[in-house]
Amino acid sequence: MSQTSIKSVLVIGAGANDIQHGDELDAATFEIVSTFKKLGIKTILADNNPFSVSLENRSAVDHACIGPLNVEYLVNLIDRYRPAAILPTVGNQHAFELTQELLEKGIIQKRDIQLLGVPEATVRQVNNPVLLSRTLHKMDAPMKTVVTVSNYQDALEEAQKLGYPVIIRSVLPKSNSTRRIVHDQRELASAVQSCLSQSRAEQVLVQQSLAGYKEIEVMVQRDASGTMMMLSMVEDMDPIGIHAGDSVAFNPPQTLLDRQIQDMRDTAFAITRKLRIVGINHVQFALNPDNDKFYVIKNSPYFDRMTSFVAQSTGYPIARVCAQLYAGQRLRDIDLGPNYVHHAALVEPTMDHIAARVPVWGFTEIPEASRLLGTEKKSVGTVFGVGRSTIEALFKAIESRYREPADFHLAAQKKLTDDELIVKLVHPEAGRFFVLIEAMNRGYGVDELAEMTKIDPFYFDQINKMRLLIKEVVDNPGKEPVLIRAKGCGLSNQLIARLWKTTPDRIYQMLLDHQITSKYKEIEPSAGEFDQHTSSFYSALEDENEGTKTAQPSAMVIGTGGLRLGLSNSGDYFVAAMMQQLHREGYHTVIVDTNPSSVALVSELSDKRYLEPPTPENVFQLLKVEQPQLLFVPASYTQLLDALKRVNLECQLIVLPDDRLPQLDNRAAKLVAFNYIYDGEYTYPLGTTTNLLSPEQLNYQSTAIRYPAVVPDYAFQPISDQANSAVMDQDEPGLFQVIFVKAGDEYHQVGVQPLPLTEVAFLSKVLCVSLPGIFIQLVTGKAAGETVAESLKRANDPGVVTYRATFPFKALHVHDGVPTVNKIIGARMQFLTPPSSNE
Repeated sequence: MSQTSIKSVLVIGAGANDIQHGDELDAATFEIVSTFKKLGIKTILADNNPFSVSLENRSAVDHACIGPLNVEYLVNLIDRYRPAAILPTVGNQHAFELTQELLEKGIIQKRDIQLLGVPEATVRQVNNPVLLSRTLHKMDAPMKTVVTVSNYQDALEEAQKLGYPVIIRSVLPKSNSTRRIVHDQRELASAVQSCLSQSRAEQVLVQQSLAGYKEIEVMVQRDASGTMMMLSMVEDMDPIGIHAGDSVAFNPPQTLLDRQIQDMRDTAFAITRKLRIVGINHVQFALNPDNDKFYVIKNSPYFDRMTSFVAQSTGYPIARVCAQLYAGQRLRDIDLGPNYVHHAALVEPTMDHIAARVPVWGFTEIPEASRLLGTEKKSVGTVFGVGRSTIEALFKAIESRYREPADFHLAAQKKLTDDELIVKLVHPEAGRFFVLIEAMNRGYGVDELAEMTKIDPFYFDQINKMRLLIKEVVDNPGKEPVLIRAKGCGLSNQLIARLWKTTPDRIYQMLLDHQITSKYKEIEPSAGEFDQHTSSFYSALEDENEGTKTAQPSAMVIGTGGLRLGLSNSGDYFVAAMMQQLHREGYHTVIVDTNPSSVALVSELSDKRYLEPPTPENVFQLLKVEQPQLLFVPASYTQLLDALKRVNLECQLIVLPDDRLPQLDNRAAKLVAFNYIYDGEYTYPLGTTTNLLSPEQLNYQSTAIRYPAVVPDYAFQPISDQANSAVMDQDEPGLFQVIFVKAGDEYHQVGVQPLPLTEVAFLSKVLCVSLPGIFIQLVTGKAAGETVAESLKRANDPGVVTYRATFPFKALHVHDGVPTVNKIIGARMQFLTPPSSNE
């Protein structure tokens, strides 16, 4: 890589995960700062997310700064480190708002700081839809009508002009925007009142509704010279009116005509050129299928969940290329290394496969939230499947969701009465895909369903193929041709076994008996036209195999899957951080995961990626191919672990620390935890933590933590000795926590448990020590006592630090939601007293 004139960059992080973003921003940050390092650019990363892997990427980040994501903190960092540039594109919408505040205070201009990715005018337009709308209108981009009002009467007048339904949105929302579809005057009043209360400008937008149109998402890329390319066009199965993040999405698009693709591509290019964006730009369109007319509905010149889906499904290294574009390089000059052909960065990705992305919901943990789908996002994560056909990709994607019912939700749908089915068709809810299958089972036709749902008839043809295939499997138990057809379409052994009333092991044996084995195809961005290698694979029931055994020694890791409420954020952090340590120890890493946002999928951490559901059948086959020395499986994957324990493995099985809920979670009481590393012979204290009192619920909650705990001198040594003894009694090395409950002036031991993953992430940043790295050293037998002691000796006195989990209650409109561990969506941490160093 060639050098750049930019010497240092302040990267504004994304903060706590929420409904709008997950780990995809941390993954993009990791890749970008790693590329900056190779270009000789110093990075200052500002973030307060304890689950961020990038904050611990000390080989690439020169200054990892943990602090509140506000203007005051950023100004302090600017004064201290004097960066030459600021990068806001990996920090979501909030980073753009912070950048605008810095512009308005004159900080960026006075310090002569360069903005990367977007010019000043574009920052202001991204933050203000009205300004953006004016710009797009001037360039004759097709736009829906948007009017700004500040009271109900004006909103009523505009709604009557536009005609119902209309969309009401907050201008400069205080948090996640309250966005409502309004069908009549009665709904308008409450929507305007709610959105006004959420607006920092005390204004709302009244928008023309395009409900029922197709939603198309276009990802384009531009360099500083003006050269542009389309990275991908993604089609949402659900129409406008259901948030794109809650829809099933397909790459490439399945129902568009070439002229429609070209027209939207040209418009996305024109917008990106007008806004002078360098790097990626995500443009969303509403397309009227009756007359080919389309409208621009949103423009996002920053990384988001779509960027990660496009990168993983095409094999094009978006973040790596963008980093070089931010550094001033041109697309034609970027060299992606020996695995790509010359000028690969300049060639638009082409696919010879189909990727389907499906949402992951959080209603099991928060059942009081409404399951009705609308313009506000409700899913908490995504997974995707890759196949040669639409239905293969869909079957795989659905199978990839955590604890998915083995019967494909068939039994639950059969219980619906006809009236309940009609209600769910007219008022779509989470999980509507299975309702559509049941509707076709009951005789609803394609045209009828397309009219009721505004879903393109093509998708009902695909759903009908899935339905008929399931019926064929049910009607032909044990038949080899049916088994081959089912496997070729992506059905899992678990589903086939359920339909045939047998066991997955029996299905697996049938496949072996008939020599039916899947092969692995590489995902690369030229559809096989060039000899390129991304080391990302999916399975296909074909003759040719493109997968080979990874160089040895190797470690296979089962990823934590799509983000969900609870501890899965910290689980993805743990997997990614431990893979860093595996690399340090000389292992080649192989990961199995279908979460497109996972940090563990970045190429710097994983030498090979299998984008396949982590079912026993897939894992057994991959073990035969890869023959790793180590196999890591999350403790919550109980079905997989049970299957693995029934066979003689030729590798060491290591169960990752539990990404389920802590067993000793007592919310009502004041708890003190003594935290330790135990190498099987000696204990190494990691300090103490305590839960904090909630100002709302007025009780103690383990979702808010303080380090260190305040323990009276008279009690500290006795309970410390007791805790140390309890850890010494453990059978295996690991990271442990001994919990005491305070009752009056006395402390009583509650029990011992593995250190929860949330606190592993938190303490790693508090102490500047990689606890996932130490865990790997412990389980591989490479952690001599001296090694652990040396690591802890480097830890600085952090002062007082707090961790506070965040929850999706406001985004899901759940009033009086009770914070508990299983409802966590993200977290923030803060140093209350200055540490000796928190970098």
